[in-house]
Amino acid sequence: MKKAPGLLLALVTILSTAHALEPRTWVVMDGRTIEGTLVKTVGNAVVILDKDSRQVQLDKTWLSIGDNDYVKEFAPDAKAGFATTQAIALPVPAKLAKVDQKTFKKAGTLAIPAATFDILETAHFKIMHMKGAAADDMGELAERMWVDAACFHATFMQKFRTDKMGIFIAPDDTTYDAIGAWYAELLAKAGSDENANRVRATWPKSAAGAMTLPVEIARDNGLLQHARVFRGYRKTSADGKRTEAIKGVWVPFFVHCLAGDLLDVQAGGVTSFGAKGWFSVSTGHSYYKEIGLTGKSETNLLSSRSISGNDVNTSGGFKDSRNWASELKKLIRKGDVKPTLELLYAMEAASADEKGIALTYGFSRYLQSTLPRLSAYNKLAQRISTSHQMPDPESLAKLYGFDTAAAMEADLLKYLTSAEFR
Repeated sequence: MKKAPGLLLALVTILSTAHALEPRTWVVMDGRTIEGTLVKTVGNAVVILDKDSRQVQLDKTWLSIGDNDYVKEFAPDAKAGFATTQAIALPVPAKLAKVDQKTFKKAGTLAIPAATFDILETAHFKIMHMKGAAADDMGELAERMWVDAACFHATFMQKFRTDKMGIFIAPDDTTYDAIGAWYAELLAKAGSDENANRVRATWPKSAAGAMTLPVEIARDNGLLQHARVFRGYRKTSADGKRTEAIKGVWVPFFVHCLAGDLLDVQAGGVTSFGAKGWFSVSTGHSYYKEIGLTGKSETNLLSSRSISGNDVNTSGGFKDSRNWASELKKLIRKGDVKPTLELLYAMEAASADEKGIALTYGFSRYLQSTLPRLSAYNKLAQRISTSHQMPDPESLAKLYGFDTAAAMEADLLKYLTSAEFR
């Protein structure tokens, strides 16, 4: 029987689409990953054929932002479900993730000058620690924050394909200072005297530090170049000789630092030429996750403008993090704070006061407040990872679906003065 041309064309189209889809890794908000192929969508459900040829049905709201973007592209009938810009109860994968500390394992030691650390290995991290440190709690928090980032950034998992991120937990001042001295020396040997001096000046006054490990050290230890160092203790005596380990998973300051670290891993960092605006995005993100996941903020920022590193400044947000939104609203309505992209792009660590830091928090809340905005935020991080530059305000506005930066500013102002921001 001869087929009608229209029917034949439709059949060819369906077969071509089916053949174009390949197995991929799907990320579920509770931390699971599923290897499978998109079959179809049914209402708000996505049907996946897994590697064992079983059909798995998942609600779209439980799939990562990258997965949702993929479904939008390859299942046109699903597009209508993502059109809303209204506030909804967004998933909190860091809280939903199922992390079992019993799966963590001992993995030898790592030595640096003046210190040797035991290694606790998790799925995506190596926790360098000494006796008494709450390494299991740190490992669980890190894994929860990893799930959070993987759910909101489509290419994040690829960064951890072969290597893990290193987290050092110092048990006392001596060890923490030894790590800082080692890192400053590495920077100096690499010819970065300015950064080495800043590390020497700020490190003793800090509660945590970020490191970019030399390629050979990272490679030899199976680590990403980006690493984190924490003071894993509280001082219990005036001279600092008696300490107690910081225990528990949801430590606000640790959340803040790891949120920023994982965003840095995803975005890949910016050059000095393209850095304008990155401070507001990354700092706001860290405070957003810290307050959103723990209900409070314990973080102050340290910065230095000079090459010598002798002018160390400290800044933080409003004292009561529960009132950041309401305080910022009052300041905006009084005209004491003007939430413009120009202001946000000009902000730096050395010049940011409590108003500015609260504004970066509000800005990050806005950028990630709906599913379409989270999708745009994912694209923003991917763009930075390829260009190593923040897009200018006009380009940022277009990423978020606005014709101009002025239109995006108006929408940001509307959000920050609405009941949605609280």
